[in-house]
Amino acid sequence: IVRSEESIKPRSPCIYLFSTMPSEAPNKENTVIVLDKKDNLMSKMMDNSMAIFSVVFLIAIAASKTILTKAAFKQVDFAYPVILSGMSCLVTDAGIALLWGTGAASYAAPKKDKLWSFIVVTVMTALGMAFQNLALNCLSVALQQALRATLPVFVILFERIVLAKAHNGWIYVALVPLTVGPILCLSGSSGGDVTVMGLIYMTAGVLMSALKVVYLEKIVRSVRKDMGMVSFLFWLDLFMVPILAPWAVANGEIFDVVNWSQKDSSIAWFFLIMVSVMGGLRAYSINLTVKYASALTKTAADIFTQALTIYCSLLIFNTQSTPMLHAGIAVTVAGFAGYTAIKYNEKQKKKLAIKQKAKETEENEPFISKKAEENV
Repeated sequence: IVRSEESIKPRSPCIYLFSTMPSEAPNKENTVIVLDKKDNLMSKMMDNSMAIFSVVFLIAIAASKTILTKAAFKQVDFAYPVILSGMSCLVTDAGIALLWGTGAASYAAPKKDKLWSFIVVTVMTALGMAFQNLALNCLSVALQQALRATLPVFVILFERIVLAKAHNGWIYVALVPLTVGPILCLSGSSGGDVTVMGLIYMTAGVLMSALKVVYLEKIVRSVRKDMGMVSFLFWLDLFMVPILAPWAVANGEIFDVVNWSQKDSSIAWFFLIMVSVMGGLRAYSINLTVKYASALTKTAADIFTQALTIYCSLLIFNTQSTPMLHAGIAVTVAGFAGYTAIKYNEKQKKKLAIKQKAKETEENEPFISKKAEENV
């Protein structure tokens, strides 16, 4: 709506922006831009709705993925963790290829100068995923999730010992419950919910994840930024297949899968495909949450997801719970919450310090150089 200033009469539904130079006829100097408050309100409501949806979607997908994977091993009797990991890669890539074909996502390939770095990331990711699936096949979900929460312990130790990186003293305090909690969970687990091989697999999986965080996090972010989330996920899963396939041959899964009791059941195959889809959906849900919600919201969602996954698994799989197991779960979740809160606070302080330094640098610039830049 374009009007001269003299004809403007304030009305509540609108916001008026106009120049300070009155004129009888509207022109570039006195153009009035009217912004409808209703449109702004609708836009904010849509953003808030998407933020809420993204968090709920992330929690639902992340918790469901772990529980459904365990159900595939236990209820569907598909005790082939490495093959299931490879299926997840192939199904996700098929879905992404469909998105590319319909134009819903843009195609991108890894850059040649970063190809070797991407291969290293792929190897670490494949090892971490396969080892954790092998562990989930041998351990209860509660114990597996508690052991998975020890990831920050390994990350901090690697950074301190290998990289000599200093941290806030409270970070080391938060590592205590993250160490004590899993020990309590292990002590409170029954014989059928814990095996030696399961503990070895889980330790190896957490170690691989910690090494990736410490040494390859910057590479992951750089490559993902170059290609975009969808293309990054496609090539990551595609490159993992040549690693997982020989592994399935070496451990005998590829030969034993022909004896699967439900190989003729279409329902069982549909269930496995749904479990495989969850991997891609989880990556998408994380990206959606980061886009529409804050980093703090995402970390809070991770804490809630861990607690929800553990306690839902106790009911679904009839896990024998003891006071020691419940104490271990509570200590682990509390430690994870404390660690994420301290880590988030560290990042915020670091960002504030960078902004303050940039502001001081700008203020200390010579007046003549600023004027010269303005004239240019």
